[in-house]
Amino acid sequence: MVIIHYSLSIIIITIFQILFVTDYYYFEEAILTIWDIMEETFGLMMIWGDIVFVPFFFSIQTHYLSLHSPSIQTLSTSYLVFCLCLCISGFLLFRIANLQKHHFSYDSSYVWGLSWHNYFVKQLFGMNRCNIPKYIQTKRGPNILYSGCWGIAKRMNLTGDILQSIGWCLLCSFNHFIPYTYIIYLTVCFMHRERRDNEVCQRKFGSDWKAYTNIVQWRFFPNIY
Repeated sequence: MVIIHYSLSIIIITIFQILFVTDYYYFEEAILTIWDIMEETFGLMMIWGDIVFVPFFFSIQTHYLSLHSPSIQTLSTSYLVFCLCLCISGFLLFRIANLQKHHFSYDSSYVWGLSWHNYFVKQLFGMNRCNIPKYIQTKRGPNILYSGCWGIAKRMNLTGDILQSIGWCLLCSFNHFIPYTYIIYLTVCFMHRERRDNEVCQRKFGSDWKAYTNIVQWRFFPNIY
């Protein structure tokens, strides 16, 4: 079996962290329409989180590997490939889900990537889905999308974030719990956020939101949670 040293782990994580940051700048317009910006506004939580908490906590794996990499065991090629697949799939899911909702917020007749998304669903699961976006027209005005990623689970963008973070953590192996504090924090934070978002939307949309939750019943992972 081919063995690759830990130095490759820190390279992979660093590449994805750079990609993650670059993605935010490149798709800045789409970031401005996410729930955090639209509902929470620019307050203490956003300022402290973006300037202090996020830069420290989101880079904890690379910090850990930079200090411990020479002294810990090696990872196999198959293990690294598995972690890489988690990182790639998580990042793509995160970006695609956010783009779909962003474009839909401006044009309810268009969902980015819906046609090829449905093609893969058909090939993998034998399910035929219409390429015309499905949504609930609410009494309040905004439409609630349940096509594409948003027809699978309520927060598929956060699901992608979780998958990517699992890949980052696994690249640090299991020698210490410190790298895994990130995924623990992220999962707890997202679970709380999803429930908080659900309460806000319930108050905002009423029966329309209830109809949506009857259609899309899963929160993050279909048939799991």
